Amino acid sequence: MDKGQIRISNPEELNKHLQRTSLFTWIVLGAVTALLAAFFAWSCLFELTIKLTGMASVSGGAVVLRINQGDINKVSIGQKVYIEGQEGKIDSIFEDKASASSFTLGDGEYSYTVILGQKKPIEFWFGA
Repeated sequence: MDKGQIRISNPEELNKHLQRTSLFTWIVLGAVTALLAAFFAWSCLFELTIKLTGMASVSGGAVVLRINQGDINKVSIGQKVYIEGQEGKIDSIFEDKASASSFTLGDGEYSYTVILGQKKPIEFWFGA
């Protein structure tokens, strides 16, 4: 007989080998389950916005966005651009720059944000 096996010859011996699970163990198990369920619900319901930021030059009403070489392939024509609370869109892309329209800004340097997309956190896990 293996050491892990217990031989019981009558029903009265069942009570000797049963162990009760403590209340603390159930509370910990419940808390872990609740946290996992809450994280899963959050990752299914909420969306994260993926943004690209940089500096833009405005001269004579023309807006030119300077984009890092590694990020240029993430940007496409028609994407939304935000500068100083104004919304515009990308009109053209060339080398490491892009032009944008629909802004009424004075000449100067401004920071911009391009919205690349939105993803639910669960999509990062399952690649959707």
